[in-house]
Amino acid sequence: MDHFFKKYDSFNDRFKATANGLLINMLIASKTSSSFSKDVTFYEDGTHKQNEFINAMFSCFEQLNISKKLDAYKDIYEHEKRGKSGWFPIVIISSPVDDYSEQPAEITVYRGCSLKSFEDNSYRNRQSWTTDFDTAKEFAFNRYGFNKKDRVVITTTVSNSDIFWIRAGEREVVLNPRFTPLSDVIKLDYEQCNRDGQI
Repeated sequence: MDHFFKKYDSFNDRFKATANGLLINMLIASKTSSSFSKDVTFYEDGTHKQNEFINAMFSCFEQLNISKKLDAYKDIYEHEKRGKSGWFPIVIISSPVDDYSEQPAEITVYRGCSLKSFEDNSYRNRQSWTTDFDTAKEFAFNRYGFNKKDRVVITTTVSNSDIFWIRAGEREVVLNPRFTPLSDVIKLDYEQCNRDGQI
């Protein structure tokens, strides 16, 4: 909700009034409509940021319309628009999706992030990790136009009790939002990556 209201409160009162009406209509339609997209349409009458906000919320309510509650959260978490350059709601997976007690007692995961995020420990607020080093390297240095010189791949070891969801595809591991790292180090920084000709 903090992420949502930071975006919502950045708009003026006139647009907020428009957004309120649109969001209420989306909520009602998501609960009652058998064909959500026919009852609620995209908003295209505002600025780029206003349109982006409403259309991102449309995508979320549309997902609520077609999925069961837990599946909707999962589907929004892995939505194709999540993690792109535009704004999109943040979904927190707040409890385990499955039982992962049969996984190894400790698991090593990787994440591409900024050096600042590592130094101030804010990376610990991030749920999305991967068991694949190359995937983390891709997110660190080749996605979204980040300043590569400020990027690192970190590795941490966590207990299997901190695993809330293991997703296929990118070998993503979604961790407890309050996970406790058993160890954490920088695995690769820009200088190492550049020296080795990896970027």
